Amino acid sequence: MADVAATDAHAHLEQIVRELAADFDGMPVDTIEQLVAGSFGELSQNARIDTYLAVLTKRVARERLRAQASSAA
Repeated sequence: MADVAATDAHAHLEQIVRELAADFDGMPVDTIEQLVAGSFGELSQNARIDTYLAVLTKRVARERLRAQASSAA
């Protein structure tokens, strides 16, 4: 059962990376992958319910990407 959950989480994270890569066209994909993985790791560390982890991960990663893009500009 844990393998299914891990596979499902991985698929969600890959989808988030694809969506954010489309939104942040000039940002390297590996940077986006690192931010998504880091955000997911931080959020899932103390999560008791994982229902909204993917949505929250995308939101946090998007905020971090916006901050990084605005500081680079």
